[in-house]
Amino acid sequence: MKILIIGSGAKEYSLAKLVSQYEETELVFVAPGNDAIAEFANCIDIKAYEVDELVEFARANEIDMTVACSETAIVNGIADKFNDAGLMIFAPSAEASRITSSKSVSKKFMYKAKIPAPRFGIFDRENMAIDYARKSRYPLVVKTDSHEHGENVYICDTFVIAKRIIRDLFDSQNKKIIIEDYIAGQEFSYYVITDGYNAMPIASVVPYKYVLEGNGGTVTSGLGAYSPFYMIDRTLESQIFKEVIYPALDELSRNGNQYVGILGVDIIQDRNGNLNVIEFNPYFKEPDSQCILEVIDSNIIDIMKSAIEGTLVDKYFEIPTRGGYVSSVVLCSGNYPISNGTYGAVINGLADAEEYAEISHFNTVKDNNGNFVTAGGRTLVVTSSASTLEQSVQKVYDAVECISFDGMKYRKDIGKTLQIGH
Repeated sequence: MKILIIGSGAKEYSLAKLVSQYEETELVFVAPGNDAIAEFANCIDIKAYEVDELVEFARANEIDMTVACSETAIVNGIADKFNDAGLMIFAPSAEASRITSSKSVSKKFMYKAKIPAPRFGIFDRENMAIDYARKSRYPLVVKTDSHEHGENVYICDTFVIAKRIIRDLFDSQNKKIIIEDYIAGQEFSYYVITDGYNAMPIASVVPYKYVLEGNGGTVTSGLGAYSPFYMIDRTLESQIFKEVIYPALDELSRNGNQYVGILGVDIIQDRNGNLNVIEFNPYFKEPDSQCILEVIDSNIIDIMKSAIEGTLVDKYFEIPTRGGYVSSVVLCSGNYPISNGTYGAVINGLADAEEYAEISHFNTVKDNNGNFVTAGGRTLVVTSSASTLEQSVQKVYDAVECISFDGMKYRKDIGKTLQIGH
């Protein structure tokens, strides 16, 4: 098979590396990819938003299947364009994916489908948002409408802080913001694969989003994760499907927007066992993706193809997974997420680290000497698996100890501190 993967980050790196090892894979193309991906796949200089060019490339190169990991590509309607051209693609349509790309659309959707979620308000005027915040309980969560760039969630302990955040967001040309209640509890992400009508669980992940150990500081897109969530059992899975997955798919189908692809759900389970859905995701997030691809014990391209063809439940009783646990740690450069981090710092120790872990490249480039150097922000994802959570955590930190570069920062409590609340 000839496979085309759309995107340029660590999740695309992980998928491309895995797929390139399958016997039936003839060629793997990644658009646009990155310097690290180019070591084992063919990187194409077409951006994720250049959908028409991607269609032409897939047609000209007789691509058998395309996987859109990039949210930019999904939002820009890549599934619609490929389907219209008669090309096989694994991605939700632009309309179906609106529940993942717009928080305001997502919140209204949850309300309509009776999916449990925190109380919320949607505002396009600063004064109304401030008035709502003044009357609210604290802590309070303030978010931008866009889902695509993750550093846009603010936990406010007081009205003074909330007021400043609201003003800053509107001053930054955000046309719409969401304010929602803070929910105390255990956060986890739950992923299913769906053909639009049926869905199967893939994996559960506990994400670490706060920048500081102990879950303090700024909320990020993700600085670590482990899988599976230790509290997942048949009863909790049944509750998730009954209260979240089936209502979501039914509501989408009712509107003619069958969702084909990966549907991720960020959930907080409160102290009473109630589920509170925070948001939906159109593919595996970072670094969830690295954990999940280690967990799945089957050809993921075959699984994706069955979802596209509508034969998911015919071919699979369940998605095979490996036992044990997987842990991932994100290495950042500089003062992420406050600044874009350092650029051009040589990364040392990658070969030694690979004895303990899988290394996925997020923001790296090669310098003139052939060394990988930092390219700002989240730089690498280090992932290890073992029979127990404690062993997987030990292995991943053993690998991290091998790596060094100027300005390197990472959380040292992945798998140890619980992820509480938003």
